[in-house]
Amino acid sequence: MKNYLSQVLYLSMLVLLLLTGLSLVPENTMLGDFQLRKMDIFADIRDQDTPPVQVQEMPPPDSLFVPVDTLPSALQDTAEATLQGPFPPKDSADFGRILEDYTFEQNGLDRFFEAIDSIRHGRTVRIAWYGDSFVEGDILIGDLRDSLQSVWGGNGVGFVPITSEVARFKRTITHNFNGWDTYSIVKKNGEHPAYGINGYAYRPRAGARVQYDAQSYFNHTRQWSKVRLFYTDTARSSVFFRLNGSPGELRQLPASYGRIRELELDQPGVSSAEFQFPEPGGLVLYGAALEDNYGFYIDNFSVRGNSGGPLKLLHPDFIRGFDALQHYDLVVIQVGLNAVTNSLNNIRWYEAELDRTFAHLRKCFPGKPILVVSVGDRAGKNGLELATMRGVPAIVSMQRDLARKYGFLFYDLFWGMGGPGAMIELANHKPMLANKDYTHLTHEGGRVIGHMFVRLFLDEQAKWRAGKPAM
Repeated sequence: MKNYLSQVLYLSMLVLLLLTGLSLVPENTMLGDFQLRKMDIFADIRDQDTPPVQVQEMPPPDSLFVPVDTLPSALQDTAEATLQGPFPPKDSADFGRILEDYTFEQNGLDRFFEAIDSIRHGRTVRIAWYGDSFVEGDILIGDLRDSLQSVWGGNGVGFVPITSEVARFKRTITHNFNGWDTYSIVKKNGEHPAYGINGYAYRPRAGARVQYDAQSYFNHTRQWSKVRLFYTDTARSSVFFRLNGSPGELRQLPASYGRIRELELDQPGVSSAEFQFPEPGGLVLYGAALEDNYGFYIDNFSVRGNSGGPLKLLHPDFIRGFDALQHYDLVVIQVGLNAVTNSLNNIRWYEAELDRTFAHLRKCFPGKPILVVSVGDRAGKNGLELATMRGVPAIVSMQRDLARKYGFLFYDLFWGMGGPGAMIELANHKPMLANKDYTHLTHEGGRVIGHMFVRLFLDEQAKWRAGKPAM
C-alpha cells in the first residue's frame, strides 16, 4: 500500500504557510468590493494567560469628531457649517436619555404629539422608519409598534413589502410570495422602475402571488380592518384577491400614468390577504398596508446594507406622491452600521454621503419632522481585545452634528444602549440579547431596546403635555 504520510505533511505545511501569510495582511485591506477581516491564527496559543474581555474606555462621543482642518478642502465648508449648527450640542449627560431637539423652532415633536392626541377622533398617525439590518425582520420596531399601539391605538403592522429577504424571520406577520422580480436601491439593477418609498420596486411575472397572514405573537398583529395595495400601471391590469380564505374576486386596476395609486379593501377582522396577478402587463407593485381605520403605525423601511447614501436614489416627486397617500407624521433615519470599522479613515467620506442624504430627505418629505437615530454599539477584535469599534463614537458625533446643521431631531442610540461595551454585554447575557457578531440584536434584545424607545417616546409626550399652555 502506498504511503501518503509525506503528502499529508506537505499539504499541512502548505496550509499553515497560507494561513500565516493571511494573518500578516493588514486590517481593513480591500479586495475589490470586499473588506478583508484581520486573521490571527496564533491568538489562542500566543498567550495562555490572556485576560478576560475588557471594555475599552472611551471619551464622550462628541470628542472624537474629526477636526475641520484635517478634512479635504472640498469638505471644510460643510464641516464648518455643521460645527456652527443652529444650537450647541446638548449636555453629554443627556446623551441617550432624551430626544435632542435641534429644530430651528425647538418644537420638533409638537405636531407629532398633536397628531397622537387626535387618534381618539379617528386620526391615523404614521412613522416612516428608514433603517438597515439592525431593524430588519421588525426586530426592535415590532415591540416598539405593538407597545405604543397598546397606549395610542391601532391594529396591524402597517406597510409591508411584496418580497423580503427575512420573511421567515419575522414574528409580526407570515409572508409568502413567488413569481416576482425585485429591484432595490442597494443592488445594481440596470434598468428598473421608480423605487418606492421603502427603497424597492416589484414587477410581477404572470401568475405572481403574495400572501400576508396574521401572527399572534404580538397583541396587535392578529387582525386588521383595511388592506391597501400600492402600485403603478401603464394599462388596466387585473388582480385577483382573497381575504380570510374567501372565494375571492377579480378586479381591474385603473391605469396610474406614472403616479402611485392604491387599491383599498375594507373588511372588519381581516387576518389573511392574498393577491394574484394573472396578466400583469405594465404593473409595478410597491407594497401593502395592513391596518385599521385609525391608530398608530411604524412602517419599517429597513434595507440590508443601506449606509444611507442609496436613499438618494428615491425620486422626490414620486416619494411625495406616496406621502400624499400615507401622510407620515415623523420620518426616522437610522443608518451607519455598515460604515463602522476599527479605523477612523471612513468618517470623512461618510460625513459627505450623509450630508447629501439628509438634504435629499428634506426634498422627499418637505416640512416633516425628521429624527436621526445614531448608529448603535458594535464590537470587534482590536488585537486580542474585544471592544467597541473606534468608528462608533466618531460616527455618532458626526451624525449629531449633521442633525444640528439640518435642524433635525437626534437620538444617541450608542449611549442609550449603554455606551462602550454595551453590545458585548448584550451578547453575553442569558438569554442572549445580541448575536455573537456583536452587531445585531436578537429578537429578545430587540424587545429590550424597543421598550427603551417606548419609554423615551412616552417621556417626551409627558414633557410636551406639561409644557402646553392651560386651556
